[in-house]
Amino acid sequence: MHWMDRLVVAGSRIERIYPRLFPGGWGDAAVLDLYQEPVRSLSPSAAVDLDWIPAANRNGLLAWEASFPSPAPDLPEAARIAHLLMVSPVPEPDRIVLLMAAFNDHGYSTRFALARHLARLGIASVILENPLYGRRRVNADKQTTRTVLDLLVMGKAATLEGVSVLDALRRSTQARLGVSGYSMGGNIAALVGAVNPFPVALAPLAPPHSPGPVFAQGVLSRTVKWGSLGGLNRREDLGKVLGSASALHFPAPPHSALAVLAAPRGDGYIPRQTIKELNRHWPGSELRWLPGGHASLWMFGKAQLAAAVRAAFVRLEHATT
Repeated sequence: MHWMDRLVVAGSRIERIYPRLFPGGWGDAAVLDLYQEPVRSLSPSAAVDLDWIPAANRNGLLAWEASFPSPAPDLPEAARIAHLLMVSPVPEPDRIVLLMAAFNDHGYSTRFALARHLARLGIASVILENPLYGRRRVNADKQTTRTVLDLLVMGKAATLEGVSVLDALRRSTQARLGVSGYSMGGNIAALVGAVNPFPVALAPLAPPHSPGPVFAQGVLSRTVKWGSLGGLNRREDLGKVLGSASALHFPAPPHSALAVLAAPRGDGYIPRQTIKELNRHWPGSELRWLPGGHASLWMFGKAQLAAAVRAAFVRLEHATT
């Protein structure tokens, strides 16, 4: 484990620094039951349209914003409108990647740092504000996913919205499209790629195949409020419930060989096996092990992560020409 991730382990003991996860427990039992069966089909109920509005340029990049009603069920009223930011080095980019949010990644600013690196490679980015995050919060609490059900609802909604955005982009542009994200965003990107009906450049970064092992086994398990879930004896149950949102439950997409997975060797958050399993599940996909840990790669390795995204687009270009 990288030393920066070890610092997180040490700090995780201090609740005022790392608020406990799932303080509200499991959530509504009847609704949770619907989510416990492995999810094997995800498709939006209707197409969405994106009306892009020019926004103030950001750090020399062209910028547009859009919003649309989420096609996802079970979202609270405050989260039902999805918001997007697109940034591009040119007015009409020929490559656009959808960037999904990491855990507790509110707004656009964190992923915008990756978008700047991508822009230097000629790739535009669309940043989706995650359900229950940023302007889509239900309350002002730091921990917006207060129950296990909240996390599952958010993940399903983000996946449906991601597929909808790719569909809308395909209908409105000739650009090649891709999907990426870091950590939880990598998991969601993998789910989006698994169910998307047309080939895209797949670049999940530090991607667990599901949130189950992350919260039940990884560093984040130390910040779970186990008392609210019935005690540490429920660790296996948590892994199974969250494991319902696994990319392994979906057949490998026909375009799995276009995927480039990138992950840090010293990751303390994401069990390495979960990334290897996703790589094996997608025949022909490439797995790049990068130096560093979970935190250090995201903070200091964005050029390498951007290179993995570009490599996925190269694969897509070769496959479609």
